[in-house]
This record gives sequence, structure tokens and C-alpha cells, in this order.
Amino acid sequence: MGIGPAVVLGVVQGVTEFWPISSSAHLALLIHIFGWGKPELSFTVALHLGTWLAVVWYYRRRLASIASACWREARGKGSGGREARLGRLLLLATLPGVFLGAAFAESSEIMEGMPLLMVSSLAFFGVVLWAADAWGGLDRDWETAGWRESLAVGVAQALALMPGVSRSGITISTARAAGIDRREAADFAFLLSVPIIGAAAAYEGFKLAGEGLPAGSLWPMAWGCAAAAVSGYLAIGFLLSRLRAHSFRTYALYRLALAVVLAAVLVTR
Repeated sequence: MGIGPAVVLGVVQGVTEFWPISSSAHLALLIHIFGWGKPELSFTVALHLGTWLAVVWYYRRRLASIASACWREARGKGSGGREARLGRLLLLATLPGVFLGAAFAESSEIMEGMPLLMVSSLAFFGVVLWAADAWGGLDRDWETAGWRESLAVGVAQALALMPGVSRSGITISTARAAGIDRREAADFAFLLSVPIIGAAAAYEGFKLAGEGLPAGSLWPMAWGCAAAAVSGYLAIGFLLSRLRAHSFRTYALYRLALAVVLAAVLVTR
């Protein structure tokens, strides 16, 4: 893969990883349209590393605060307060995705070759996002929500193993259905992505260590990683700024439109 396609895929990965519109669907569509072929494992690792760097850098102060509060509480130095509680909820929500991801990693790779499943997931969970955002309340945050809501978000995140679901989309939808405020729902979804994306990058990196880097892959990996990191950082900031005055309806409508486009591509192919 050349540097040009690597940058394009990196930008798309960075944006669609955090906007609730499915990164897998967009990457599959671009690869099909331009005939770039399935990316090497090394490039997939680079994209995941880029998006992980984006969310870690964006939330670096919040993550440091959560880690500090949890450490202080674990050492018996008093209550870690709101941030320590949020850390426990994030840990609980992480567990279903880690366990199911480890158990069904190979199955998820097989499902990527099922385009009809991708189209169905894209459309169905677009409707779910729309309904959850429209009917969910705006009067709760993670101070009033507890382990049940956190666990539900974690189980929902595990569904993102299916192509077309969108990790951020399904986690935000679940939080919104529980009445969590839009900004709180998005923040939780993005913070929750830190261990999951990191685990995915580590898992793929471990596999890559046994295979070695393909010849000529270093520069496409570097450019793809950088593009995913920069675009991911900007995508997070844009979405959060929009939530002050807008709903998730636009993203839901976009998902439905994209599902129609993908279906048309399947039919013409």
C-alpha cells in the first residue's frame, strides 16, 4: 500500500472510530471502490495505535486524574471521590469486551467477510442510535448511574465485534437509553475506548511480532498512524462541541444513507 492510500485510510479510521458511524463499513467501502485490497496486519496495528494515541492525548488530564484518584483510594489515602468511582465503572464496563474479544477474535475476522451483515448492522444500529437519543432522558450522569448501566454499556461494546455496529455508536446508544446526558455518554464511550483499542493494538501487535514487517511497510504504517491520530483527536473535539446544541440524529441518518450505498454496491457487484 502506498502512502496516499495509507493517509486516506488513516483519516477515515480516525474520524469513524469516534463518530458513531462505523469505521469497518467505511474502510470496507473505500477499499472496494479503489481496489486497494485488504490491509496488511501491520497497517491495521498502525491504525489502531493512531486512534489510541488520539483518545489518550485528548483525555490525558482526565485519565491522569482518574488513575491518581484510584491509586490514592487503593492505598487507603481516603476516598478517591467522583473520579475513582468513574474509574471503577470504566473497569467494569471493560471486562465484557475483553473476555468476549479474546473468545471471538477469530470469529470477528470471519464476519468481516459478510457484507450483508455489515449493511444490516449499519442500518439497524443507526435506528437504535436515533431512538435511544430521542427517547433517552438528559437528567442523569455517572454520579447517579451505577454498575448496572456501566455493565450494560460494556456488554453493548462487545457487540461491536460485528462489522457495521460501531463501538462508539453502540456504547453511546446504550448510555443514552439509560438517560445519560449526551456529553456524559460520549465521554464515557471515549474513555472506555482506551483499554479496548489498546488491547486490540496489543493483540494484533503480538501476532505481527511472529510474522514480521512486510517489505516497504514502514512508511505507510507511520503515515497511517499519524493520520489516524490527528483526525481522531479532531473528531473527538468536533463531536463533543456539537453535543452542546445538537443530537445524534444526523449521525443516525448518515448511517442509514451509508447502508443504502453499501447495499447498492453489493447489488451492482
